[in-house]
Amino acid sequence: MAIYHLNVKNISRGDGRDIVAAAAYRAGEVLPNEAEERLSDFGGRRDVVATEIRLPAGAPEWMGNRASLWNAVEIAEKRKDARLAKEVEFALPVELPRSAWLGIAQTMADAYTAQGFVVDLAIHDDGARRNPHVHLLMTTRRVGQDGFRLKIRSADGKQFVTEARALWEGIANAALGKAGHAMIDSRSYAKRRLEHMPGRHRGPDPEERRAKRAHAQREREQMAPRNHDEDLPVPDPDGAPIHPQELAVAEELMLDDMHRPARAEAPPVPGDLDAARAVVDRQNALEMSEDDAAAYRLAPENLLDWLEDKTQPEDVPTLERWENHLDWLDTGHEGPGGAMDDRQRDEPQRDER
Repeated sequence: MAIYHLNVKNISRGDGRDIVAAAAYRAGEVLPNEAEERLSDFGGRRDVVATEIRLPAGAPEWMGNRASLWNAVEIAEKRKDARLAKEVEFALPVELPRSAWLGIAQTMADAYTAQGFVVDLAIHDDGARRNPHVHLLMTTRRVGQDGFRLKIRSADGKQFVTEARALWEGIANAALGKAGHAMIDSRSYAKRRLEHMPGRHRGPDPEERRAKRAHAQREREQMAPRNHDEDLPVPDPDGAPIHPQELAVAEELMLDDMHRPARAEAPPVPGDLDAARAVVDRQNALEMSEDDAAAYRLAPENLLDWLEDKTQPEDVPTLERWENHLDWLDTGHEGPGGAMDDRQRDEPQRDER
């Protein structure tokens, strides 16, 4: 059986309420709060099914913008205890299909736009159809093309609440009767002479909310991708990940190289060590113009064949004989002659410099 629920409340500055934040919360949006120079951010709410602003006849078009509407309300109300808005909140019968919710909510809102209210409509549902309901956030002043005018005093008394309850009863029962469901009754059990204890609205349970948040956090952690350090790809010198197959081949080559027998030392190369040094010294002492030197420094390594070859013909045999056996230049090794000379002994080791 459908359950009747309707509640009327004031959004008042005297209670510390902020109408821009209230509108942003109900619509699930991010609205600029011009008076406080900040954003009222309630974007991303998943329980907001539909939102819409319904305008009375003669209202300017800018009132159809939610941010413009409620920031203008903040400016229009000067008193520190001003009533900024009126809200009518009511439950939607779960017996009605979801496709019917917006239509009956609009019918309810239009009953108030006919009285001169601007109505900001929002439908909320948790996705499980446990508590679908509608928020009608209404301005409290009459409107004209020049903006807000005098207060609508008919919204101040108890009669407004009584009429709102009867209005929703009629709209809901019309929809329920058309769908073949039982009707709802806005009267209390006492007025209907029923010996039932009225239900009490439990309201939000802090412990239950904390438990739900903890459960949702655990689910998010379980669904999050796990990137342990040992599972991260090995980067190459440029930072790009190395393919696992390439890494396996490299490891095999490294192991093979570690277990390969040591190579035999190359036999001494016959030749005159002093003659080879003299040829190298002559090559290093070749004169070069400043332009050639600058071009040499700036040229790519593979494009240096433009340099003029100044090697002397008599040096060619010596250079060809020694070009692959220059380990004699390393001060820590013996030269091809088999023993280091005095100049080599006096040179410091590279790691001692």
